[in-house]
Amino acid sequence: MKEIQDLMASMMRFSAAMTLFGMQQMQNAVGAAADSQAALTKFREALDSVTNAVSSQMDDSKKATLDSMSKVQNDMVDRTFDAMNVQAFSPTEMMHTGTDLMRRTTDSLAEMVKKATATAAPESSGEPKPAAEALA
Repeated sequence: MKEIQDLMASMMRFSAAMTLFGMQQMQNAVGAAADSQAALTKFREALDSVTNAVSSQMDDSKKATLDSMSKVQNDMVDRTFDAMNVQAFSPTEMMHTGTDLMRRTTDSLAEMVKKATATAAPESSGEPKPAAEALA
C-alpha cells in the first residue's frame, strides 16, 4: 500500500511541477516577446529539453503518439500563422492561451488518474468507510 501512496504522491508532484514549469515558461515567453530573439531561443530550448527528458522515459508506442501529436500541433500553428498573417501574438493573448492549455492538460491528467484509480480500486458504494475498515 505504501508503494501506491508514494506513486500517487510522485504523480501529483510531477503534475504540479509540470504545471508550474509551464506557467514559468509562459511568463518567460511574455517577457521574451518584448526582449530579444536570444531570449526566445533560450525559452524554446528549455521547453525542448524538458520534452526530451520526459519522452525519453516513454515506451515506443507513446513516443509514436507524441510524434504524431507534435506533427498535428505544428501543422495547426503553421496554418494559424499563415491564416492570420501576423508576425507575433500579443503577450496577453499568449498568456491566456498558455493558461488555457495548462488547465486542459491538468484536467486531462486528473481524469487519467481518476480512471486509473477507479479501475485499480475495488468496487465501492461511494460511501466513505471508517478508517479501520478501509485500512484493514
